[in-house]
Amino acid sequence: MKLNVLIVSHGSGDKTPNLEFKRLVGKFRSRHPGWKVTHAFLVLASPSIPQALEALSRSGKVKEILVLPYFLFAAKHVKKDIPAILKTFCKKNPGIKVRLGKPLGSDSKLLDILDQRSNH
Repeated sequence: MKLNVLIVSHGSGDKTPNLEFKRLVGKFRSRHPGWKVTHAFLVLASPSIPQALEALSRSGKVKEILVLPYFLFAAKHVKKDIPAILKTFCKKNPGIKVRLGKPLGSDSKLLDILDQRSNH
């Protein structure tokens, strides 16, 4: 079964970070050519999470969508805002299971990045 992945970022009123995020999602998509990978923004940019979920659900016989939050920690957006949006989508689309992945967190790979950035 093909994996359907929606990567979610906060979104910015500035186009540059939004474009960087879209490029990152494109690189992730290239790593997983058998998956359907797309992106969405919580606020300030398009597509919104509901728009992206609806587009994914129309792209074939979708039974499950994995939502990956591109957020550092499980704060309000990851604990409350995104789950509320997913719950609304699931009520409208009871045949589709939506799973919310964990945020990036304090993975040791992030520490490696901090080390690289601190080396002048």
